[in-house]
Amino acid sequence: MQSDRLEIVFARNDEYLWGDNVPTVNLTLNSRQIHKWKSRQTALFLLTQLFEKYQLDKSLLNNIQKTSTGRPFVTDERIDFNISHSGDWVAVIFSYSSHKKVVGIDIEVPKKTRRYKALLDYYASELEKDYLLKDPDKLVEHFYLSWCLREAILKSQGVGIVKLREVSHSPTQKTIECKYCPTGRLHFFNQLPFYLCYFFEGSAVPEISQYHQGNLQKIEKILPLVYQVNKEKQ
Repeated sequence: MQSDRLEIVFARNDEYLWGDNVPTVNLTLNSRQIHKWKSRQTALFLLTQLFEKYQLDKSLLNNIQKTSTGRPFVTDERIDFNISHSGDWVAVIFSYSSHKKVVGIDIEVPKKTRRYKALLDYYASELEKDYLLKDPDKLVEHFYLSWCLREAILKSQGVGIVKLREVSHSPTQKTIECKYCPTGRLHFFNQLPFYLCYFFEGSAVPEISQYHQGNLQKIEKILPLVYQVNKEKQ
């Protein structure tokens, strides 16, 4: 397979029903548990589609392991992936290269109400808050930018959100500094049914697709907000 591939695939959490040998939901679960189960099945289904696309060993997906911090991985040093889900949506970022290049992803379906300023007070610097709060009409988008980028950065290493404060974000310079991830880039999109943010190492050009009714449909004609991550380490 051609090296240095980077893909982001997303789907609603019922798209696993298009797969072979569709698993049966345990009807003794409550509605919240069923929702989580469907999201897990869809994430596994999307990974299976990507492994099939690149003719990789699908048996690896039968033995997904976790690091000490709970981050999933497969035992192939060329592959890294990360998963996020929010609302009825699931997204997977998948990296294949001659040497593993780490990735992280976060999606967020906006909630009707959220304590935006209180959360920013918790983790953002004064300079970052000044920028994010200066335009009330953009508060929601600015909040999700600041939140998602931190999640994507930290998830690339399996670090929890307890470290949110240790991600330094300059919205004016479009730079991010964090000791918990390598040098790379980060993309943020606000044009989808959810906010999407992902971090990646390397120079591969990301491809974004939606899996819908049995087909991968490439997403084009939308551009991300682009950040440099740990630029000074280069």
